[in-house]
Amino acid sequence: MIVPMGLLCAGQLFAEEITSSVIHDYSQVGIVYRYVHDFGNTDDNAHGFAGNGSYEIRNFVLSVSGDYLWGDNDLGVDADVNLWSVVGGVGYVLRLYQNHVNIIPRFEVGYSEVSVKVPGFGTFHSDSTAVLPGITLSYAINNRISFDGGYTYAHDLDTGDDGHGFTAGTRIAVAERIGLNIQAMFAEGLGFTGVTAGLSFHY
Repeated sequence: MIVPMGLLCAGQLFAEEITSSVIHDYSQVGIVYRYVHDFGNTDDNAHGFAGNGSYEIRNFVLSVSGDYLWGDNDLGVDADVNLWSVVGGVGYVLRLYQNHVNIIPRFEVGYSEVSVKVPGFGTFHSDSTAVLPGITLSYAINNRISFDGGYTYAHDLDTGDDGHGFTAGTRIAVAERIGLNIQAMFAEGLGFTGVTAGLSFHY
C-alpha cells in the first residue's frame, strides 16, 4: 500500500504540465537589486544593481549579465569603493516530468574589477577573469512558482585560485510575462555572501 500511495503522490506533484510564460522560461530580460555581504572578506558590504538577459533556442540558453556595486565604507577609512562585473555563458536545459523539473548544466566566463579611491593616496585597482562552470536544478510547483538551487565552480585565470559557490532562490509569476526573482548566495568558507531581488520580463 505504501508504494502505490507514493506513486500517487508523485503523480500529483507532476500532474499539470508547466506551460507558463514565466516559470521555466529562459527568454527574458531583468533588473535586480544586489546586496553583497562581507565582499572580499573585508568586513565591508556593498549594494548595487544588475541587469541580465538570456535567450533560449532549442534548449540552449545564451546569457549575459552585468552589475555595478558600491561599498558601505565600513572599513574605518574615507574610501570610495566601487565594483563592477560582466558574465556571459551558455547552458542547456533538460526538461523532465512535464517541465516540472529543469536541470541546467552551464559554462560561463566572467570579468570583474574593484577600485578603491582613498583621498591623499590615489586609486587602487584589482581585476579578475574567471571561468565558471556549474549546474542549476529547478522545481516548479505549478505555473506560478518555482524553487531553484545552483552550484558554481570558479577558477581565477589570473591567480589560479579556486572557489565554490551556491545559490538558493525562487521565481514567482506576478503577471503573465513578469516574474519576481529572489536569490540568496553562499560560498565555501564564507557562508552567506549576499542576496538579489528583482523583476524579469519574459518575451
